[in-house]
Amino acid sequence: MNSSWVSILYGMSMESKFVLETLHGPDTPMLALEDKKSYSIGRGDENELSLPKGATVSRNHAIITMQLTLSGKVWMLRDNGSRHGTYLNGIKLKEEQAVRLRSADLISIEPYTFQVVDYAQDNMFTETYDDAKAMGGTSILRVDRTQGGVSLAQERLEALLECSRVIHRAESELEMAEALASAASAGTAFSNVAVIRPVGGSRIEMLAAKGRISLDNASNISRSLLDAAMEGEPVRFQKADMVEEGAQSIMQYSIEEALCIPILIGSSVAGCIYLDNRGGQVSREAADDDIEFCTGLAEIASLAMANLKRIDLERRYTEERHGSLLGTVAALVSALDAKDTYTCGHSERVAWLSRELATLLELDKEIVEQIHICGLVHDIGKIGIPESILQKPGRLTEEEFAQIKSHPVVGEQILQDVPQLHAVLPGVRSHHERWDGKGYPDGTSAEDTPLFGRILGVADAFDAMCSSRAYRDGLNRAKVLDELTACAGTQFDPKLVQLFMQIEFIHYDVMIDFHVSQSSA
Repeated sequence: MNSSWVSILYGMSMESKFVLETLHGPDTPMLALEDKKSYSIGRGDENELSLPKGATVSRNHAIITMQLTLSGKVWMLRDNGSRHGTYLNGIKLKEEQAVRLRSADLISIEPYTFQVVDYAQDNMFTETYDDAKAMGGTSILRVDRTQGGVSLAQERLEALLECSRVIHRAESELEMAEALASAASAGTAFSNVAVIRPVGGSRIEMLAAKGRISLDNASNISRSLLDAAMEGEPVRFQKADMVEEGAQSIMQYSIEEALCIPILIGSSVAGCIYLDNRGGQVSREAADDDIEFCTGLAEIASLAMANLKRIDLERRYTEERHGSLLGTVAALVSALDAKDTYTCGHSERVAWLSRELATLLELDKEIVEQIHICGLVHDIGKIGIPESILQKPGRLTEEEFAQIKSHPVVGEQILQDVPQLHAVLPGVRSHHERWDGKGYPDGTSAEDTPLFGRILGVADAFDAMCSSRAYRDGLNRAKVLDELTACAGTQFDPKLVQLFMQIEFIHYDVMIDFHVSQSSA
């Protein structure tokens, strides 16, 4: 731990001594902000705060700098273009964005979390400020640590930290809602908590519940309070203030105190955090603090919900685009099938074999899918070749063979007009290249030939030898595999041939039988 301290002015000339204490992560010495211009944080030993045990920590991850203001020295936190980001109170800082540090702030640099502690103050106080310019209008909660409230403050800090962690990793609104409900229950004086979202009209859905509120029954909450919060502002009810009888739900369930905090995405209410106490009251001071705390939770939740909705839109767009892509591929293959019934079955089988081989190579799922699509369209260039040549039973002339050899280039040209298929173009063009450089159309050799082309080359040759054509019967599989082995290192990539031998051909046999039955029908 650093031994010397710097005194800075905070608020009304209150002397402060700021320290970064480790709350979570590998054991790290405290960092005292001394009379120094800046402090760097990162994985490298040259940093004032070195964090060597975090794989997600950049070498020069973040920096804390001192600035002089009219009220004295203040400290600013800035992300230094890190790969995995720097978080202040659960909110990710934008690159090169500097934000002022205050007492009780939480700084997260995975897997570390630090708390800013002011050792000069006898008390900490609750403060909410709008850092609209720095953080896009996000309200950041400052937690009460007055005498007698240290325990609750600590609980709130821990609840806020855990909630931030969970919801920013949540893959669904249900996960996020459960984290919100747990944080609100742990960090407030209310015994009953629910996270609710509107689902159209007057209908609502209970996403999470704690205490005496039932997840299966949305009727045991104050609907009047909920309806009021749906207008976009936090609302509060205290039975002690009622001059007339309240709503039926409040009377029926003996609700003494209730809060409802809206979760906003823009100007729209995406949900609410609802809290109540039944048979007991919460002090006005505690309720005020609870409003501030839950408002902070709602701000974090709004960012997380917006992110989830963005991810959902991206997923749907990808699925729609993928569906459109597959439709395009199916149309192209159908057009080719109309010219040569052999080709459709052949393309499907080559696509399957190529995908199996790519999987054995342990390629990314996205790449495996691209290789599968490449197999489906690899012969699309044959659309431009007359049927008389494609289905000729006898030996081809030099001119006819030249037309056959043009199909990889023609296929590439056809598919260039389909933007979603640009990734497969190298495989379409190069699937007849050879390892020894004697293939076509470009005569590339070894690993100069694109991987897609080398994979398709093995699968294409295997199926061509196994398949029966008008002018010959298919070869025995064992003989075909022997031929592949014999040609490894000359025609084919030897590593790919070795892996190809590991393929289980049961599904391939089923495909062969199906395609034969279809062609004879």
